Amino acid sequence: MEAKYIIYINTYSNMKRLFLFILIFAAVILLYYPVIFTFFSQDDFFHFKVSLTNGSIQQFINLFGFYPFIERGIAFYRPIFREVIFNLFYSFFGLNPYPFRILQISLLFLNSILVYLLIRKLTNVKYLPFFVAFFYAICSAQVASLYYLAGGIQVLGATTFLLFTLIFTQNNLYLAFITFLLALGSHELASVIPFLMTALCFIVYPYKIALKKIWQLIPFFLVLILYLYLEINIIGFSSSEVQYKMVFNIKTILNSYMWYTGWALGLPEMLVDFIFPGFKLNPDLMRYWGNYYIIIFTSFFSSLFLILLGLAVLFIKKRDFSINKVFLFFVFWFFISLLPIILLPLHKSTQYLETGLPAFWSIIGYIVITVYQKIKFKKAYLLILLISLLTLSSTSILLQRTTYWAAQRGKFAKQLIENVTFTYPVLPKGSIIYFRNDPNHPYLTKEWGNSSKQASLILNGSDALQLLYKDPTLKVYYEDLKSIEFAGKNIYPVVAKIY
Repeated sequence: MEAKYIIYINTYSNMKRLFLFILIFAAVILLYYPVIFTFFSQDDFFHFKVSLTNGSIQQFINLFGFYPFIERGIAFYRPIFREVIFNLFYSFFGLNPYPFRILQISLLFLNSILVYLLIRKLTNVKYLPFFVAFFYAICSAQVASLYYLAGGIQVLGATTFLLFTLIFTQNNLYLAFITFLLALGSHELASVIPFLMTALCFIVYPYKIALKKIWQLIPFFLVLILYLYLEINIIGFSSSEVQYKMVFNIKTILNSYMWYTGWALGLPEMLVDFIFPGFKLNPDLMRYWGNYYIIIFTSFFSSLFLILLGLAVLFIKKRDFSINKVFLFFVFWFFISLLPIILLPLHKSTQYLETGLPAFWSIIGYIVITVYQKIKFKKAYLLILLISLLTLSSTSILLQRTTYWAAQRGKFAKQLIENVTFTYPVLPKGSIIYFRNDPNHPYLTKEWGNSSKQASLILNGSDALQLLYKDPTLKVYYEDLKSIEFAGKNIYPVVAKIY
């Protein structure tokens, strides 16, 4: 009877867990299904171009090499989810975005499962693993990771291997070393992994045992040192791109951490473009956001107030909450996850939150669940906070479906390419496509220019059409950028219609 009872309990537990995973997957699909239908744009085409090979095994292996920036025009070492994945997908699917987009959604769902398993392994706080996995998956910070394919696929992949590494740290350092190498080959955000593993040893083991355990992590640090040397001294950076200029200023760093915290909670990324110095709000925000801004700000400040209220209650009650080792590990994780990019204030993006989001929502979940166990008005507190958090993220996601730059440029890229292929189904080798301005397109700003200039950004110069026609000799010009004479040339004009 006892054995049957245990089997029943395990079956019920597994069914319950399966239901929770289905709920997470359903929420992700409901909020992010437009991603699946979003076409490539801008950097996506560039990544396809730099990943091209002649089909030989040797050239494919060469994709894993370290090359100077001046040689290929690429900073950072990210071969697994940049060169390799773009090479394979273009070889098999061409410019079909669906396989790529399905992979992104799959990675997000896999990561949410790994988050659940990791938090369950680290804590014995009931409901915390599901809370963290759910809000990690549906947080509006995922907009950048999903819609911006070129960068998003890299941070999602790096997070997958980071989570695997942390899960393997306690049981199998050999597997952890392999997943660590894969993480480093996916994105430089993974460079914090050895430090997280070190901190994790002090969480899992007593102090003296942890000191002995961290010696086993020396190979991880040696690889990291070699990786950083190759990244900085061999690959290098572009001195002309101001967005990669490092700023060593405490005030600027704190400002960046503040923005990343707000974004992690659910604020739309584009809000940063409407805040003047001194935190003054640009009134144009109301015009761009419509009534969304009322819902977003109300739910944000409600969530923030309730979280801070919960923290205050815990500190007043003096329950030793502030020195809980697991909680401090999550704080450390979130803080250090942003170190690789925190000195780049002109290159802030919510995609860089990906590796730290599990830690952020662990912090929030730990506060919420602990407060729920300590206060009298627990049900009202939890209900209002959950509604506020869900409203904030879901509203931000809905808003960014039509306002986030990558979502819009994917739509425009598809329009431009369909227009070109409809007009010229076949082109001779070495042709020249000339995009003229659409006289009916509104002139926005000098920075944006007319429709042809916008088309040049969306299609990344010649890259998109060279990939489409599979002709590296094809040239593409844009009226705003270059005027050309039509006489005696193999030129095919097309209007850059963006609507």
